[in-house]
Amino acid sequence: MKLPRPFFRLPLRFDAERLRAEVEALPPGAWSRHPKEHAGNTALRLITAGGGDNDAVSGEMKPTAALAACPYACQVLASFDTVWSRSRFMRIAGGACVPPHSDINYHWFHRVRLHVPVVTRPEVRFHCGGESVHMAAGEAWIFDNWREHRVENPAPEARIHLVADTAGTSAFWKLVGRGQSQDFASADPQAKFVGFDPAASPRLLTERINVMPVMPPAEVEQLAIDLLADLAPADARPESGAAVERFVAVMVDFCRDWRSLWSLFGLAREGRPHYEKLLAAARREIAGLPPVRVASTGYDAQVVLNSRLLGHVLTDGGRRREAAEFNAAAPAEAPAEAPTVEVPQVELPTVEVPRIETVTMEVPIPPPAPAPHKPPVLERPIVILSAPRAGSTLLFETLAQAAGVYTIGGESHQLIESIAALRPGRGVVSSNRLTRRDATTAIVAQLRQRFAGRIHDRDGQPPASGASVRLLEKTPKNALRVPFLLEVFPDAQFIFLQRDPRANLSSMMQAWRAKGWITYRQLPGWPGPWSLLLPPGYERLQGRPLEEVVAFQWRVANETILDDLADLPRERWTTVRYEAFVADPRAEIGRLLDFAGLAVDRRLEDYLARPLPLSKHTQTRPDPDKWKQNAAEIERVMPQLEAVSRRLHA
Repeated sequence: MKLPRPFFRLPLRFDAERLRAEVEALPPGAWSRHPKEHAGNTALRLITAGGGDNDAVSGEMKPTAALAACPYACQVLASFDTVWSRSRFMRIAGGACVPPHSDINYHWFHRVRLHVPVVTRPEVRFHCGGESVHMAAGEAWIFDNWREHRVENPAPEARIHLVADTAGTSAFWKLVGRGQSQDFASADPQAKFVGFDPAASPRLLTERINVMPVMPPAEVEQLAIDLLADLAPADARPESGAAVERFVAVMVDFCRDWRSLWSLFGLAREGRPHYEKLLAAARREIAGLPPVRVASTGYDAQVVLNSRLLGHVLTDGGRRREAAEFNAAAPAEAPAEAPTVEVPQVELPTVEVPRIETVTMEVPIPPPAPAPHKPPVLERPIVILSAPRAGSTLLFETLAQAAGVYTIGGESHQLIESIAALRPGRGVVSSNRLTRRDATTAIVAQLRQRFAGRIHDRDGQPPASGASVRLLEKTPKNALRVPFLLEVFPDAQFIFLQRDPRANLSSMMQAWRAKGWITYRQLPGWPGPWSLLLPPGYERLQGRPLEEVVAFQWRVANETILDDLADLPRERWTTVRYEAFVADPRAEIGRLLDFAGLAVDRRLEDYLARPLPLSKHTQTRPDPDKWKQNAAEIERVMPQLEAVSRRLHA
């Protein structure tokens, strides 16, 4: 499960020596190879599908004979007041490791993995998301297993943890919320000790239903949205960007058609051929695309899509016993000296243990509680508005160097338009124009959460828990979104970047010709791909020369910005000329930061003392006369722009 930070230590402590005694009392033959067969890694199964000898993650989960022989381990699990899925003792031999990997399968979308260290040494380190901790014996931890993680055991003694999977009840997540401290270097003085109670007879809750024969459309859409918001081109080639667009389009269509089939058939057997046909078609289309990656992990998006969604939308309802876990592992080798543990498979004796009672919950388990941390407060976001190719990337990259400014690292195209209702050409909106009516309560909440979860400062660091931060947002499409953005960020401030129309038009024409700024591969009423901003009324431009297309884009962008900003108090927005900015960056950046209530620090001073670097979207080096390459075409359309030009200079 994705978490707001790599590690959480829960405020509970357990008797590690008691757990160790129970582990050591189990027969040596109870240990099995790790499901991934990592050298030096073995597992002892405690909760499995049907209570059998397997590593399955679907099906009715039951305690094994091994757990029946470990009454304190049962009490430990029961103390968390949650419902358990697959659970094991996991052992890493001295000198061995768990290689780097990320858990991407469907099972892990809703579940986290609890670790209770039983046998460990201070040298044992758990690495996740760029952080490293030692989990001390008797503590309780969860971690973000979506991020790449690994474990190293350089000690001569084996490391053993109690490891259990759960989606977590509301009580579990409230417990996590009480363990907020990130001071992992010392013991938690507030942690509650839970010792062995010989008189206890705990109720152990285990999953009975964890997959559906046909995945409901709401869950399909949830899984799809989560992935689509995290896509990125595999490289800088135009076709890679187009692949992302097509990937999104295929999945949006799939979600809509899946919902339609569900409304016809639901779980009825006669619907299965239709579900299978739709699934096969989506797989074919996705498989035919160039590579697309998952931005947060770098993994192949097709692999993640199949492991997390497409491979699980149709099942046998959990009747299978075989494991269905597909983790993406980075190339990594265990140390050469790490031994491979060979253990025979033996049958455990049947043990009657009346203490363990598997029960059915009387009410559905609530979904996971909100992230157990305080999300950042997005206070007075700063939004850059401009026509396309007006220099907004350079301005954005420069302002992002200021102390206290947080960004998502680039433009917000996918973050916003992976929400189907906000993507043009899909039958909901017809252009990049978004107004207040498009900002539903659900969409506003979703976008604020997405921005808050992705932002980082100039050093790449996320904000502290609950911190008030200044978001800097930029995409030229925001030229047509001011009323919408005011619903999402009611206290937003706006910087309106203006550029000489001749230079601006020329750059837009070059972008169209280069085919590197294609924003939509297919649109109703337009032959072929579309580049840059999509204004209302674009259909009327069919057959018109390129200079008229870009003139229309420029005019609508600037005209709409002027109209929308006119409704705001003047202290909420300011303007900047591109030509003035590149001529004297220090003066203009200082003025803009003063407008935003921010300051120029020494580090930014040093940055501005040097010539500004080329923006990442620069095609050719800046030249004030470069527009003359298209002078004839531009001069022909300039009369169409006179009215807007006068308003800009008023």
